[in-house]
Amino acid sequence: MNGHLSFEEGWKVLEQGIVKCSKILECNSTRPTVAEYMNYYDCAYRMCVQKQQYCQEMYEGFKMTLAQCVHAMVLPQLMHKQNDYFFRELAKMWSNYCIMIRCVTGFFNYLDRCYVEQYRKPSLSDVAATCFFRPVFSFFNDEARTALLTLIRQERDGSPIDSGLLDVMHGICRSEVKSLVQNAVLHDTYAYYSMRSSEWIMHYSLPDYLAKVQESMEKETKRLEYYLNISGEDSLQLCSQAVNAPLMETYDNYAREKQIGGQLLLQTYKTVEEELLDRCSSLTLGCSDSTSLN
Repeated sequence: MNGHLSFEEGWKVLEQGIVKCSKILECNSTRPTVAEYMNYYDCAYRMCVQKQQYCQEMYEGFKMTLAQCVHAMVLPQLMHKQNDYFFRELAKMWSNYCIMIRCVTGFFNYLDRCYVEQYRKPSLSDVAATCFFRPVFSFFNDEARTALLTLIRQERDGSPIDSGLLDVMHGICRSEVKSLVQNAVLHDTYAYYSMRSSEWIMHYSLPDYLAKVQESMEKETKRLEYYLNISGEDSLQLCSQAVNAPLMETYDNYAREKQIGGQLLLQTYKTVEEELLDRCSSLTLGCSDSTSLN
């Protein structure tokens, strides 16, 4: 390629590269050849550095083309599936999509390193995550939420952690649907511990009940950081709302109903609360590394 490269001419080449990589979504092992890959990279580089550059247009074209791939190749695979079947297909498509994106972002490397950083845009990997999960939750919101929340509840009740769930959740946390899913997880957590509180208050003494509150806070602080990729401090604050609040509301109501002396109640609660805060503040959480598409 010599001289000025128009956007239409250059994007036609790059779009062909994205479409070729998208075959990975169909479990097709075909990849661009080394010569093709270098051609795509050289084309993207020229469009970024020539006198009339097209960085913004390429960035938008990247988003639009990925969204089209997801609509055409991912959403049909999720149709008429629910619960475990829905999740297994979602996890498989997300895994294939991650491989595809590693390939595609390679020849957009200069755009990602220069334009994206200079203008503080979301990285191409984050854009790619949004292009995947936004249409998934737009078309299959109920199915996706139910599948994810069911697996989190099962893990909370003792089932092994599903590695596919972690991959999907960490992908979601890189996308623009993170707040939607985070709110769903917190609401479900609140509902779960509201239900558990009614059972525990009838089966445990008050000190033992408060010990269950402490144990739950510690586990959920780790769990929320694990799944939602948030800091320990933020996780502890969210747990105060989603775990501590429903459990202590039941505790307080029970104490009033049974007319337990206020001084005894305060002393019991204060002792456990101090121990809880001390233990939670010293938690060493091992999920600080965010999962990346790269």
